[in-house]
Amino acid sequence: MTEQALPAAATAVRLTGAQRVAALMITIGTTAAANVLSRLTPELAEKVAAEILITRSVKPAVRDQVLEETYTALFSHMTDLQGGPQYALELFVEAFGEKKGMDLLERVSASQIRPPFDFLLRADPMQVAQLLESEHPQTTAIVLAHLEPRTAARILTLLDPALQVEVARRIAQTDQTTPEAVAVVEEGISRRISSVVQESTKVGGRKPLAQVLNQVDRTTERQILGSLQELDAELADEVRKFMFVFEDIALLDDRSMQRLVREIDTKDLSLALRNVDDALKAKFFANMSSRAAEMLKDEMSVGGQVRIKNIEEAQGRIVEIVKRLEDADEIYINRGGEGEFA
Repeated sequence: MTEQALPAAATAVRLTGAQRVAALMITIGTTAAANVLSRLTPELAEKVAAEILITRSVKPAVRDQVLEETYTALFSHMTDLQGGPQYALELFVEAFGEKKGMDLLERVSASQIRPPFDFLLRADPMQVAQLLESEHPQTTAIVLAHLEPRTAARILTLLDPALQVEVARRIAQTDQTTPEAVAVVEEGISRRISSVVQESTKVGGRKPLAQVLNQVDRTTERQILGSLQELDAELADEVRKFMFVFEDIALLDDRSMQRLVREIDTKDLSLALRNVDDALKAKFFANMSSRAAEMLKDEMSVGGQVRIKNIEEAQGRIVEIVKRLEDADEIYINRGGEGEFA
């Protein structure tokens, strides 16, 4: 038996069936070829094996033509290829074994599940509440029951008090809702909210103005707020609320920190430092005596759980002290502006 090379593309059409299969199997590699060979009839398998034995190489042009012919034969007269859960299950089990394949498929499937009404999570709660107030209480109950509790609570508190009670009653009394009913409600809410809820990027407002003023020098800040106070006192007060937050204490230099610490009630400070980053805590500890710092750490560690409201109130009292000391020029806040010193 003499070894040969399969003919070039120009004469590939004259290949026998066995030669075509042999060329294809050499092209696709041993693993796939073995899979194909096991599905052939014994007679054809023997012929193909004989061709493989005597075929030294497959020229690129022959390889391309054989692949093209194979593709055409497989797909030219077929309907749409079928995927879906059953195909995925078979594929995963074949690739990874039954247990690992099914575990992987379950994880992938879980990650693809979209919670009902998830589009409401990105919407303004006030706008959602306004939309739901015009819906039947049962519809509102279905929506809130499927939302994350914190989000649902925010929306519920914005509803009319009488409606709040009715919606709460219906949530409590509804054991289950069919997926079909949920889908109908979700489609209706989605369609209506597209014309009511507008997701937008805020580029103005009181907080953005305060953030800008926090970056200017103190003289400029006072001039702007003073003029704003004359034009609209209420607006100026609202801007001031955003002017300095507790975390901004990190802008104080060490001398100012030490002055501030002397003014703060220890109980307020132990509360205020509970939900801030370690860097700000370290800044306070570094500007206290070692004994005072240890006492503060001990108090923070034994305080137990504390309401967020109490922490925020303590932080607010400390911020008021910062503002008072700054107005009296007893501390300096490094806002990054120029012209602070003459």
